[in-house]
Amino acid sequence: MANGDDAARLAERVLQEAAGARVIWDFDGVVGHTEPLHEASYRDLAERRNYRFGPGFFGDLVGHTEQWIWERVISEGFPGAEEDIAALHRERGEVVAVSALAGLSPSWLAARLMPALAEVAAEQVVVSNGDPDLIAALLGKWGLDPFVRVARRDHGRDKEALFRELCMPPCVVLEDSDAYLALGREIGAFTVGVRHSHNPRAALDADLTTHL
Repeated sequence: MANGDDAARLAERVLQEAAGARVIWDFDGVVGHTEPLHEASYRDLAERRNYRFGPGFFGDLVGHTEQWIWERVISEGFPGAEEDIAALHRERGEVVAVSALAGLSPSWLAARLMPALAEVAAEQVVVSNGDPDLIAALLGKWGLDPFVRVARRDHGRDKEALFRELCMPPCVVLEDSDAYLALGREIGAFTVGVRHSHNPRAALDADLTTHL
């Protein structure tokens, strides 16, 4: 977490940039530090199948879609086939939901900024590869749902398509992914890069950076 002075300066700058703008929040690693839960869920499913991931396996998977991740790990030896991915997705989703609803808390960034941004931003929206129903449930549990909506992808559309649709200047983007920070800058958004335990190798080339 950023120290008090750094957090205050970041909040002040984001509030300035967000006046009249849409604010796009990534969820995993930004609104909630879910990456440890996601990593544990893949290990859980592997153990159920007598398979073991190597140390650090999850670093290369962070930020990708569920489909991409399962295709990748199956190609590297996880016991399964392409036709099993939908079932694996559901099974893993249940594991993550139980863990998240039982003990996950919002990041200091979301807890502090979402209520404040509601006073100045045109809109706040979560754009994520994650399960929108789980995200909505967590935001409701944390009391943040009055301030932000969860964008939902139509069938066959990925996060990038939704991001491009919604990221129209003036816009502020809070992300932990180099790819989406770069895309936000390309479009003309003000970007905030978020560092956490599971993206230490990310460059986070952004207008501002902070730590969970």
